[in-house]
Amino acid sequence: MSKESSYHHGNLREALLEAGTKLVEEKGVADVSLRAVAKAAGVSHTAPYRHFSDKNAMLRGIAATGFRLLAQRIEEAVELHPGNPELQLSAAGVAYVELAIEHPRLHNLMFGGVLQDDAVDDSLEERSDQAFKGLVGIIALGQQAGVFRRGDTDELALTAWSLVHGFAMLASTGTLDHRAGGQEAKLALAHRVANHLLSGLAKR
Repeated sequence: MSKESSYHHGNLREALLEAGTKLVEEKGVADVSLRAVAKAAGVSHTAPYRHFSDKNAMLRGIAATGFRLLAQRIEEAVELHPGNPELQLSAAGVAYVELAIEHPRLHNLMFGGVLQDDAVDDSLEERSDQAFKGLVGIIALGQQAGVFRRGDTDELALTAWSLVHGFAMLASTGTLDHRAGGQEAKLALAHRVANHLLSGLAKR
């Protein structure tokens, strides 16, 4: 029995995404191919075509798993500080940066502009929206509690995302190494950046 035939329904796709994610992390996007992913997953070279039409479709699936992980990190930050939107936003921002530092190549795939649009599969956009909605929820809670300024909630969330994302890119690409060399130093700086963000969002 071939290995792919032993997978339960739906498990082959997840196994391929897991193998593909590891390849992205280890070698980068340029070295990822459907054949390489199949080999890493231990299945036939034709198996990936059951779920992915080409390399771009595979990469979009891998990026979607990255956004799912990001949404989970944001959700965990919310659950860690129930009812406290300021601490939630700070924790979510630091978690975002931490993810970028821990998975720089995956983060670059998610945001690096290498993916092509797919008119058939919109799961990537759905995962991205899920992560963004986590930030929107935090901002909305802060506005309702009277600790964040009034205004368009989506725009304020986008502002927060832009600041945190910019810092995450600097931290994950080595640009900040001369200022904060190790991960611990970068995360400490991320906390201070988050405090500046909170000051900007504070109700006046």
